This record gives sequence, structure tokens and C-alpha cells, in this order.
Amino acid sequence: MALVRGMVFKGYTADSGTVFQTLVDADEAAIAARGWAAATPGGDLLPRGFKERRVHGLSATSGRRGSCRVGSLAADLWTGVATSFTVEADDNTIDTMTVTSRTGEKRRLAH
Repeated sequence: MALVRGMVFKGYTADSGTVFQTLVDADEAAIAARGWAAATPGGDLLPRGFKERRVHGLSATSGRRGSCRVGSLAADLWTGVATSFTVEADDNTIDTMTVTSRTGEKRRLAH
């Protein structure tokens, strides 16, 4: 029986500088290149309709596409210092993705 990984709260630093709390896979939260900040107890949760910035990539070995969330504008994945990231595939293998593009955050405004 496989162990179930947990989710942890981490800080997401928005483009405006505001830090929101969001759930992140515990393994992914430990990867420094993704730029997650320490959780702030009692901090504001990520607003509904808010889409975090993402990095997209392609695996040279499997040809699969993947993406990951990036917690800060200063993160190595966002600035281009890191050019690859790992994702877990459906078959529980780890695949290394080469960064192909980035998508900035989006915030839906109320009407």
C-alpha cells in the first residue's frame, strides 16, 4: 500500500506583493525553485477566481506535456534560472519537463 502524501499551506506572493495562503502538495512545496513562501497562520486564502502563475514544459523522454504552479515572481522557475521541473505522471513515475512557456496570474473581477 502506497503512502498518501499530504497537502500543506504555503504562501503565494501575487504580482501585487500580497501574500495569499494556498494548499500545495508537500513534495512540491519543498522544491525551492518553485518559490513558495512560508505559511502565515490566519492569512488570507487565495481568492476565488484567482489563477496562479504557471510554468509549462515538455518531457524529452516521454513526450508528455506538464505544468506546475510557481509561488513567486522571484522563483528560479519564473525568472529562467531553472530551465526544468519535475511532475508526477499518472503511473507514479517522475518526469522531468523542460520549460517551454510561462503563464502569468489571472484574477477574475466581480461584475
